[in-house]
This record gives sequence, structure tokens and C-alpha cells, in this order.
Amino acid sequence: MNTARTYLIALFLLTPVLLQAGGFSRLPIGARTVSLGGSLVSFSDDPNVVFYNPAGIASLKSLSIATSYTQLFPGIADDNLQYFSGSATVNLDFLGNVGVGIKVFNSNVWKENELIGSYAHEVADFLSVGGSVKLLYWSVPAPSGRLAQPEPGLSKLTLSFDAGAQTLIRDIFPENDLRVGLFVGDLTRPSIAHNGSEDGKLNFKFAMGATYLSRSYDYAATVHYTIVGVVKRYGIGAEFSALKTTMMGQPVELLIRVGGGGLIDPGKQGDLNGGFGLQVAGFTFDYAYTHQTELQYVNGTHHLSLRYSF
Repeated sequence: MNTARTYLIALFLLTPVLLQAGGFSRLPIGARTVSLGGSLVSFSDDPNVVFYNPAGIASLKSLSIATSYTQLFPGIADDNLQYFSGSATVNLDFLGNVGVGIKVFNSNVWKENELIGSYAHEVADFLSVGGSVKLLYWSVPAPSGRLAQPEPGLSKLTLSFDAGAQTLIRDIFPENDLRVGLFVGDLTRPSIAHNGSEDGKLNFKFAMGATYLSRSYDYAATVHYTIVGVVKRYGIGAEFSALKTTMMGQPVELLIRVGGGGLIDPGKQGDLNGGFGLQVAGFTFDYAYTHQTELQYVNGTHHLSLRYSF
């Protein structure tokens, strides 16, 4: 595949994001997130929720850590589009919960990093609130090649802020709960342009979602809706327990997940996702596969994650 086609494909995928000043911010973090439609805004049992709704970490009662890796479109030979993440949350008892997260995206022509610090607290038995401070860094290397114009590379470091809330309706039906999440991001709309241009300002983000949790049948169904500037996206997903057993005295559970989503605009791309989670004691290995429904000449994307709760 030639270089021109490589970048056309990458730009086609990321155009709705790049128009919102920042290509990486909307890539899903964690294999579980991917297979559930792209968001954890209404989840509270995963340290990766720090990237989607800081209020969600308030329900985690032990030290939890997670890491993930994704190589986008492995069929593209002219670039190496990859990103990875790490997150951790810790419970401080009556003081609430704190969390940290890091995201790193790399390509030949764009690098973007994000460091997050979050705090959340259960203000009532049914309500959690939280906020995040984000340190954003992006860079573009100097042009290279025989025909490249002599220009310096560019980089920018800036701060941004997020906030969120979650409410839990217990026993909406016997042994069934409903968790609803709201998130607002980049409240101060900082610019990532080197010269502070208005065109480089991050757009205000809004997300809302609901997750139906069945304790009697061990499944979860979720739906979410996000707005970033003029870009609107929906996602749906389901997770259910396929197997529970023990191995060498340790509990083992296999979770199956399916989901998908797309932009709310006729003719725009969507995705279909599937995956699984394998839990052994406190460890969870998550895998997801993404199939882009309208992109041709590229392979599907594999997502790998590890989580552990102490």
C-alpha cells in the first residue's frame, strides 16, 4: 500500500476527530471498552473508567490497575499507528477515591500523550461525583524526505479539566440495577495549537449512558451517546457470563461481549465489535476485535488489555 493511500485511510478514519482538534482523544481505551461500544461512562467496576467518567472510580473499593495496547490497522505498511494506556485507582476510605491514567498515541506524523489525575466521592448511597485534571501534550516532527519543506517540528503542552456524575438505582426490578452516568469534558476548551489559535481549541465534550445490570442472570447491557463539537456518536454493547468454575482453588469466569456504534450522520463509518474477558482470581485478560464497516483495504484491529484488583 503506498504512502498516499495510507494517510488517506488514516485521515478518513480520524477526520471527525481531527476536526475537533485532537485525533487521539476519542480512540477507545481498553479492550472491554471497545467491545461494549466505545465508552464506560456508566460503569464503575473498571479502572479504565477514569478516562470516561471520573465519578465511576468512586465505587472501586480496592487498588485496581489496568493496561492496554492497540495497533490500528495492521494491514497498513507505511506507518505504525499504535497506542497504549495505563490506569490505577485506590480507595482512601471516607476520603474518597483517587485515580491516575496515561494515554500514549504514536504514528510517523503525530504523537499525542495525556496524563490524568482524578478524584471521586460517593456523596450519597446512590450518587457519586468526580473530576479530573488532564495534562495534554502533542507533537509533530519536522518534515523529512527529499521534497520536504524546511520547517521546524511543533509541540504543545496544556491543561484541561473534566467532571462527571453517576447514580445507581438499585433493584429497579428484583436483583436488577440501573446505573446512569453523565460526563462533561474539556471544560476550559484549551487550544493545542502552537500559537494558541482558536482553530486549535478542544471542543466541549458531553456523554451520557446507562447500564442495566442483572445480578440474577449475570449480564450487563449498556447504551451511550456522546457529543464532541458537531460530532455525535452512539454506542451499544452487552456483556454476559458464559462460564464460571474453579481452577486450582481459584475462581475462573469467562465473559463474552458484543457491541458496536457509529456516527449519527448518514454515510459515516461505524464499527462492529466482539470480544471476551477471562477472569482468574483478581486478574482479567480482555480481548476485542474491531471491524470497520465502511473502510476498505485495511484489516480489523485487535485490542489487548490486562486488569488486576488487589
